[in-house]
Amino acid sequence: MRHRKKARELAFLTLYAWDLRGENPKEIYEEFVKERRISKEIVRSYSQRLLEAVQKNLPEIDATIEEFLKGWSFDRLGYVERNALRLGVAELLYLNPPDPGRVFIDILDIVKKYADEKSAKFVNGVLSAIYRNKSALKKEEDEVKQEGK
Repeated sequence: MRHRKKARELAFLTLYAWDLRGENPKEIYEEFVKERRISKEIVRSYSQRLLEAVQKNLPEIDATIEEFLKGWSFDRLGYVERNALRLGVAELLYLNPPDPGRVFIDILDIVKKYADEKSAKFVNGVLSAIYRNKSALKKEEDEVKQEGK
């Protein structure tokens, strides 16, 4: 599953540059694919799925992140933290990855690479809270479905 780690970093870089520069995300994505010589279709395909999930659900993703920021406002998040959270939330909530733990590991590695350990701890705390909440809601939904049968 090393391809997913590369795909996550490619998607993160695209989101980061898009947020920072405000340019066309497809053009930014193509720049990174060319610059990093990403030739594997599996990497490109998964990174595009990630980007589509973020773009399609951006208002809901940002609202979810803001809901779980304790004593912090969304506008105060740094570019690295904001876009790492967007990517993690999109994947965990909308793509149902087979290994959610791997998503956490890769997102935190990205944050450590482009920011620092303190930022990674912050992102981990917020992302964990969101994921725990999602898991609890899904469990409740499953129980309601079972009762209805």
